[in-house]
Amino acid sequence: MNKPLSVPLEKTTREAKAWQARIHKIAAFGSQQCQNKDTVHSAICTITGSPDELTVNLACTSKSEDSVSDLMQYANDTLLPQMEKDLGVRFEVRNLQFAVAGRENLLASPEHADPAGLPKSWLDHPLTAEQASGPRMAVEDQPSILSMA
Repeated sequence: MNKPLSVPLEKTTREAKAWQARIHKIAAFGSQQCQNKDTVHSAICTITGSPDELTVNLACTSKSEDSVSDLMQYANDTLLPQMEKDLGVRFEVRNLQFAVAGRENLLASPEHADPAGLPKSWLDHPLTAEQASGPRMAVEDQPSILSMA
């Protein structure tokens, strides 16, 4: 008698659900470990993919610029290796973002250029000197975001 080569759908579904629960638990661990640091304002971690192509996304907001490099080092040297060890799989892709809290300069409402004031060829050359001379943010007013990929 020949045995079927396919895996029963019920077993595959059960394994997929178990994997999703596992990566969700490890991602929550990563978020919590970052948030437990005194220098961290907020953090969120997600993990997606299969064991063959695992992606981790970690976004951490620091309370001050002084602690960002320590936070980066912690994530790279301690947290992510621990998460990989717990999963038993290395991350194929690491998307890490670091920012400083309170440095965002968000506009109350979006600024739009008056269409009547734009030359007809503005789509052909959108960044000519006339259009680029609008309001600018000073360097110290720009959001402070660091990213490591």
